[in-house]
Parts: sequence; C-alpha cells; structure tokens
Amino acid sequence: MNPEKDTRVEIKRLASEKDYFVNVFKRTEKILSVIFYILSHTTQSDKNQGQIEVLKDRTLKTHEASLATLRLEAHQVPTQLPLFQYCLVDLESTVRLAEAADIIPSNLTQLLYEQLDGVQRYVQNHYQADTQIDFNSQPSLPSSTPTKVVKAPTTAAASATRKKTVRIPSGDISTDAYMVYSQLTDRAARIRTVLEAKPQATIKDIAEIITDVSEKTIQRELNSLIEKGQVIREGERRWSRYSYKK
Repeated sequence: MNPEKDTRVEIKRLASEKDYFVNVFKRTEKILSVIFYILSHTTQSDKNQGQIEVLKDRTLKTHEASLATLRLEAHQVPTQLPLFQYCLVDLESTVRLAEAADIIPSNLTQLLYEQLDGVQRYVQNHYQADTQIDFNSQPSLPSSTPTKVVKAPTTAAASATRKKTVRIPSGDISTDAYMVYSQLTDRAARIRTVLEAKPQATIKDIAEIITDVSEKTIQRELNSLIEKGQVIREGERRWSRYSYKK
C-alpha cells in the first residue's frame, strides 16, 4: 500500500465548479475587457483624466477580486464571496460617475449595468449563505434559476410592452425589478444600440458587449434586422461588418 496515496487530500475549490467559472468568472472577465476597450478609445483631457484613472483602478481591482474567488473552498464561499460582490457594486458606481462625466456614452453604460447586474443576480441566486454548494455535483447551467420569474408578455401587445423603459433605483442590485427590466429589454434594440455606437462592427465586436447570448443568436437577430431594412451588411461571411441604417 502506498502511504503517500493514503495521506493525499483533494481540496475542491470554486475554480473546479464549471457553472461558476462560465457564468461568473468568464462573464466578469468579458465585462472588464469591454470597459478597457471603451477607455482605450476615449480621448483623455485634464478634465477627465482623474476619473478615467479611477475607473481603470476599480476595473483592475475587480479583476483581482474575481481571480481570488477561484481559490475559495466551499466553506469559505459564504464569507469571502461577498467581497467580490462589493467590488462589483463599487465598479458599477464608478461607471455611473463616468457616464455622468461624459466619459462613457449612456447607451454603452446601460449594457454594462445589465451585465454587472446579471453577475450579481447569478451569485446571489446560487451562492448565498443559505444555499448548499456541492463542488462534486454535475454542472447545471442556469436552468436552476429561481422559480420566481416574471415572464415577458406573450400577447399581441408584447412588442409594444417591451419598448417600455423601466427605471431601476440607483444601487438597487439583484432584485425582481431588474428581472422585469431584463424581460422587457428587446434584444434587437440592444444590438441596434451597439451598432449606433460602433458602426462597421463584426459579430465578435457585438458579442464582446452583449455577452449573455451566443454569436449564433446575434447572427439571427442581425439577419432579421437586415430583412427589416434596419441594418446594413458589408462583406461576406467572416469579413461581414454591420451598421445601423439611420
């Protein structure tokens, strides 16, 4: 009998949980990449340089906090994971200030709010202190979301209803109110917003900002918008670029 094998202890960490890695860590990584992409195309001046540096600092700290969560063991999650959530709140608040200072356009900040809140809701719904975490269980993608869901309208008036703008109080994260907002947000409208801000965008460009749907879904939405005459496509296949037709 091998004594080393008998004394070996396998430690399960949050990094080994596929749901968390995909729906929290990688999604957060994409959000932070988008923020840096926006800032790289922002003209700095004496007026906004301080705020830009603060936003960069908050973004880096959120990335470090996100990496740190991957090392957490199951018993550490209830007490340590909220530290990462606080970083997300801090980052969202800083993004709001950047919007007020005209550093980031409001149409892009709205997309960032959606994604940051999506991460917050996923963490709260799956990793709260009253939720038992089993790192040995088989991965279950977001099908295990809470049963209390506000369904989008399915009647003929659905299209008119989805165009409503729902105001969420500042700082009100992980709430049913935001779930209503998410249901009422038209995916096609989100794509149009991205194309208005970034003409000649590729599908990959759009997917870097709208991270909660696949590139194939974005492609289908774009084809529908082209048929409606709302979007123009230039080039073929992988070289295709899309612009919003004003």
